[in-house]
Parts: sequence; structure tokens; C-alpha cells
Amino acid sequence: MLVLRSAILRSCQTRSLALSARSFVPPRIRLLSFSLQNGSRFSREFSKLRPRVDTARRPPPSPTRFKQVADNTILPDFVGLRPGRDLLKCLAFTGVVGFGAFTIAAITDYRRRRLDFDRLTEIARNFFNQNHDQPTLSEGQKCALALVALNVAVTLLWRVKPLAPAMWRYFSNSFASKSLTVPMVLSTFSHHSVLHLVVNMYCLFSFTHITIDKFLGVDQFLAFFLTAGAVSSLTSLVQKLATRSTIRSLGASGAILAVLTYTCMMIPEARLSVVFLPQFDFSAQNAVYGLLAFDLLGLLFRFKLFDHAAHLGGSLFGILYALYGEDLWKLYYQKVVKTYRRVIEGTE
Repeated sequence: MLVLRSAILRSCQTRSLALSARSFVPPRIRLLSFSLQNGSRFSREFSKLRPRVDTARRPPPSPTRFKQVADNTILPDFVGLRPGRDLLKCLAFTGVVGFGAFTIAAITDYRRRRLDFDRLTEIARNFFNQNHDQPTLSEGQKCALALVALNVAVTLLWRVKPLAPAMWRYFSNSFASKSLTVPMVLSTFSHHSVLHLVVNMYCLFSFTHITIDKFLGVDQFLAFFLTAGAVSSLTSLVQKLATRSTIRSLGASGAILAVLTYTCMMIPEARLSVVFLPQFDFSAQNAVYGLLAFDLLGLLFRFKLFDHAAHLGGSLFGILYALYGEDLWKLYYQKVVKTYRRVIEGTE
């Protein structure tokens, strides 16, 4: 019995010593073992955050990757999708752009008519006996070429890498960017790809000189173009908010479609044709119907190749201006000129 009890006591003592040896772990080793055991639990959550942490340190993407990063959150000016109330800022900015543009247009048009630059130019030509025929550009063609040159210059700026952050922030329209209102106008003159630029500038030059020389004049046209660009950007932002999209858009397509639909509404019987398919022609009025149907379907089915919301907004602005714009312009022009003469010139 004594031998058995001593054996049991010895076994209990060895077990207690083993347990005490296992339970005693230095503090540093305990921390290390805790981190190894629990680190795997947080690795999955951290892996979700890691891409954003890493990409936040990256430099702005190269403009050659516009399609890949247009819907990405790696851009330095990305702030997340804005609340819906920010659309009120966009609406107010559009109103300010339209009001300011047409006010300046009325004043400059009044001063242009009063100074009568065309008559002074004709007198100067006769004075220097320039009777030989010289090919001259119309006012509409000069304005169209100036707009084309401006768009080409902005496209070249996209190729300057140090300017990439500023170009992304101010020359691309997005509802998830730090700059919300200014890009609504600046993105109208911004093109990234050469093909996009060439197609838009061809359409711009084709319809701009007709619209200026036959209907609006330079001053009213520029106000019309800027306002159409702001309106098309506004409709694009509304669509982005409705679909919770952070995609960025740019280009003069919305403003150009406003010019196109306005001209087609003013000359509905004119015949149009596609550049590479001249054998197929159609009336200008049918062209308007086709454009509206195409962009409406693209908006409903969420086609991603074009910004159909911006196109639709520009087209509707051009149609409405063709129906009501001329009468509204005459009334507003008279009020602005009357105020200008009373305040600036001191006459009635």
C-alpha cells in the first residue's frame, strides 16, 4: 500500500510540474502566440482594405488607361458618391452659367452692332485698294475653327503627365469627385482619345458655321453652346446618381447634339447622310427622331459605350431652343440692352 501511495504521489507531482511548465509562458512569447493565432482572423478583413490603402499611395493613372480607371476609386480626387442634395448645386450652377452666358452675349452683340466692325473693315479694304478676290472665312467658320483648336489643345494637355491630377479633377464629369460644378463646363471641351476628338470636331465644324451664319450669330451661339454643355452634364449627373455610378464622362457630344438638333429643327427638310455611307440620306427631322430614340434606348438598357443621358439632355435642349429660344432671346436681349444703356451709358 505504501509503495502504491508513493507511486501515485510521484505521478501527481510530475503532472503538476508539467502543467505548471506549460502554463508558464513568458509575456513576449504569449503576445507572439496570440498574434499568430488571431492574425488569421483579421487577415481576411485587412485584405479587403489593402487594395485601397495601396492604391491611395499610387500616383495618378496614366491618361492612356482612361477606360480602365474611369470607373475606379484609385483617382486622388475620388470622394465617393455624393448625396442627392448636391444636385441642387449642379442645378444652380447650370442656371448661373446660362444666365451669365446669355447676359454677356446680349451685351457683346449690342456693342458689336453699335461699333459695326464689318463696315469699318470694308472701309479699310477700300482705302488700301484691296480689290482682288481673297478667300475669306465666315464668322461661323472662324468660330468653329476656334472651338476645334480649343478642344485639340485640351486633348494635348491630357498627354502631359504632371497635369494628370488636374485633368482628372477638372476636365472629367463625375458625381464622385472633389470638384463637382466646374467640370460640368470644362469637360465639354475635353476629349481623351483621338478618335473621339476627330468625330466630334467633324460634327462640330459641319453644323456650327451653319448655325452661326444663318440663325444665331457668334455671341448668341457661344452662350447657347456653353449652356447646352452645362445642361448635358447636369442630365449626366442625374443619371449617375440614379444608377449609383462613379463613371467619369467627358466630351463635347452633348453640346454638339444640341447644335445638331437645333439646326435640324430649323431646317427640317434638309437632307443628311453618314460620312462613310453617302448613298443613304435622310431628312433632318428624321435624324432628330433617330437620335432621340437611340439615346433613349441606350439610357433604358444602360449601354455603357456612350453617355446617353448627356446626349439626350443636349438634344432636348437644342429642340426646345429651336421652338422657344428665339422669342425668349429677343425679350431678354431688350431687357439687358435697356439696363446696360441706363447703367453704363447713362442713356435710355
